[in-house]
Amino acid sequence: MENPFSYGTVVRGDDFYDRKDETQRLVSTLESGNNVVLYAPRRYGKTSLVFKVMAELESKNCLCIYFDLLSVYSLESFAKSFLLKIKEKQSKTERFVKTISSYIKSIKPKLTFDENGSPEFGVDFLEDEVSVQTISDLLDLPEKMAENGQKVIVIFDEFQEIAKFGKYGLEGLLRSKIQQQRTAYMFLGSKTHLLTKMFADKKRPFYNSAFIMQIGPLPLADTTEFLQRKFAQFGIIISEECCAYLVQRTSNIPYYIQLLAAEVWQAVIVEKKTVTTQIIDECCIRVINLKRDYYFELFDKHSEGQKNLLVALCKSGKNIFSLDYIKTNRLKAISSVQKSVKTLMDNGVVDNKADLYFISDPFFKLYIEQQL
Repeated sequence: MENPFSYGTVVRGDDFYDRKDETQRLVSTLESGNNVVLYAPRRYGKTSLVFKVMAELESKNCLCIYFDLLSVYSLESFAKSFLLKIKEKQSKTERFVKTISSYIKSIKPKLTFDENGSPEFGVDFLEDEVSVQTISDLLDLPEKMAENGQKVIVIFDEFQEIAKFGKYGLEGLLRSKIQQQRTAYMFLGSKTHLLTKMFADKKRPFYNSAFIMQIGPLPLADTTEFLQRKFAQFGIIISEECCAYLVQRTSNIPYYIQLLAAEVWQAVIVEKKTVTTQIIDECCIRVINLKRDYYFELFDKHSEGQKNLLVALCKSGKNIFSLDYIKTNRLKAISSVQKSVKTLMDNGVVDNKADLYFISDPFFKLYIEQQL
């Protein structure tokens, strides 16, 4: 039997629940030509939500280009990856090749055929090093590929990574494109503190350039309905109280809800047991044990000050820069705490929402608590 709970990949179809209001708001905003920044802590399901939004937009004849910047490391890798993402949305390869040849003189597209006669697309760069002008031309390409008045939407995931190309001025270049084009843009990323700075700092090119939207935890009632329905498909009973307990153990983060639920299902499926809080606790320990080596290395690689802060965050994430918090948790100076927080957030280990700081992975938090 296939486990009914999905995590670690884009969640689609019946596995994607709730977020109806967020989906509708994003669809209407982008369809009307406005730009959006989507904020959320890690593992809150941003990417799954975006793919749901893309599906709805494409059903309305919009051309949606999804581009993840995380693996981009040079202007050439940017150009290749961006071209391939546009190519994925093209049904006519020959037209795509002709359009590139007409508008981008520094790129020579190649169209070959495999042994089955299917066309295969490739490119050669005519420059020794890909130039900013080539990137500029590429950013205009989605609009040129649109057909029959299609609305174009470009989604940049892990958008904070564009800061790696600071010496090329790509932030400023893309901002100028937004002002010139009819294309709508959506920006999201896992390092929300960096993304926030890009759109909230008056000195940055993207300041005040997009509608800012945040997604938070899923409503408990909707999660309860989802869990009970999924377990019931296999004759397994889980009470509302146990659903609430499972949600609490996972800090109400969608990815970890599905992860723990999958482990609970695995534990009870053979005997069709009723789910209890004891079973949920046992499954939490099982998840931690499966990831124990990873969590050991994750904790061990940090400095003493960072480790002490992680231990303190297990107790509370409020007012962490106050003298009382620092004294109670035997931390060093405020400047040291600030430095530790920055490093932990840059590494994706800690996140924050408003003035509350927390360990991103609730099972890593449980692992640290076990060591105390």
